Amino acid sequence: MRILNFNIRFGGEKRTSKIVDYLLNNDFDMIVLTEFVKNDNGQEIISKLVEKGYKTQPSNENGELGSFIACKETFVTKNIEDRWVEIYIPKMDLSVLGVYVPDKAGTEKNLFWKKILKYAEENVDRNVLITGDFNSCTKEDSGNQTEYNAKDLLKLGELGYIDLWKYNSTAESMGYTWFHHSGTGFRLDYAFVSSKLAVTLEDVSVYSDSQIRESKISDHSPLVVI
Repeated sequence: MRILNFNIRFGGEKRTSKIVDYLLNNDFDMIVLTEFVKNDNGQEIISKLVEKGYKTQPSNENGELGSFIACKETFVTKNIEDRWVEIYIPKMDLSVLGVYVPDKAGTEKNLFWKKILKYAEENVDRNVLITGDFNSCTKEDSGNQTEYNAKDLLKLGELGYIDLWKYNSTAESMGYTWFHHSGTGFRLDYAFVSSKLAVTLEDVSVYSDSQIRESKISDHSPLVVI
């Protein structure tokens, strides 16, 4: 199964056609977008994906930045909230949570993380994928050794969730998925799977597609799981 996690930056704007080309030309089975906006650009993305047989679900219907899931398999939408899409794919017995964590430190971000950890703990015995832009990192994944909500990321590991890039990244894959204008890199985009799901995965590889960021289709590198 080919899975994409991609922050498209401010809903795509004038880059939307290039984003759509990237999505369709790579024949992903599941697409998780962050900074998705349900506006004309967002509707263009939805329409093009639906034409190719995808089922789609955005988190936000109010024009605010959010998350979005598209999948070739039929799914049931379990819950949508601001920046949060939760689905279940019966054919695969797979639960997927797509998140766009607030970027600014403070109460809103901490509460969002609390909700993620609650979901993770309640579903730890199921086949679960949690992916998106977490706007968080540990010192290990920061170019200048700063950290953002690192304790929350580590808590996911303590609950039994596996960081797919950390354990299955291809040798040539750059870890940083976003760079500050100063040139400092950070790994902000993640794909975590529950231990139950992890043991069923064989020959999984993960890479960040830095060429997409370098070509300015977005300011984030897409994270690809194949």
